Amino acid sequence: MNKIIIILIIMSPSVVFGLGDTSKSNDGGSQEFSIKLDPIVVLQQELSFEQEATLRFVRSAYNQSRSDRIEDRDKWICWLERPTGSSFKRLGCARNGDLWALRPNTAGVTTRLNQTVQKFEKPFLGTAGYGNILVSTRPVNQKKLERALAALSGSNEFDDEFLAMVKTGMQPPRDIPDNEELLSFAKAWLQVDKAYRARKNEDTQIAAIDAQGLTLLRYNRIAELVETYQSIENEVAEQIAALR
Repeated sequence: MNKIIIILIIMSPSVVFGLGDTSKSNDGGSQEFSIKLDPIVVLQQELSFEQEATLRFVRSAYNQSRSDRIEDRDKWICWLERPTGSSFKRLGCARNGDLWALRPNTAGVTTRLNQTVQKFEKPFLGTAGYGNILVSTRPVNQKKLERALAALSGSNEFDDEFLAMVKTGMQPPRDIPDNEELLSFAKAWLQVDKAYRARKNEDTQIAAIDAQGLTLLRYNRIAELVETYQSIENEVAEQIAALR
């Protein structure tokens, strides 16, 4: 069985994502996430809920562009970097606001349209509660990490929906269809809809589902997931539109 590197989190009632981070801070401010970014080797194909939640969090933030826009101050960014004097890369995660808080002000004065404007290198707003960068304490293999992120089913929009549910304390449904199943479901749905409109019996509708390699149980489960996740509903709608 193939080994993959994933990121470990430890769930706790007091935080959204786990305990035990290694962080840099300039003001000791608390963060919404407290994540342990240390890699472990998993000898199983199916990820635990905690492992999947962490991987989806990292994927949603991995190599995202940094922003100085105030509305993006709580947006997360994850990256790999090689610390000075080290031969190995480590994973770091922070919000834009954390990076602002750690970046020194370089106050200056500029004149524009005869108005004196105070210029700052970082957004001029309060940074209380910001200033932490989460850093893995052990090296991270970039290829294995990116392979694990790419192996996750679902779109970036799905990651956002999944994590939003996690933040409320839910354990979201995880048996989501991959692209091949989505296409099979879309094809089956068109045939089932056609049979229904023609007032064909249930056996004809079930036969249409079987013809696409889906069981009735799985077809109905995907239908439930379409109702749960807007991102999956959008993907199915796109598939159906393309097939018509």
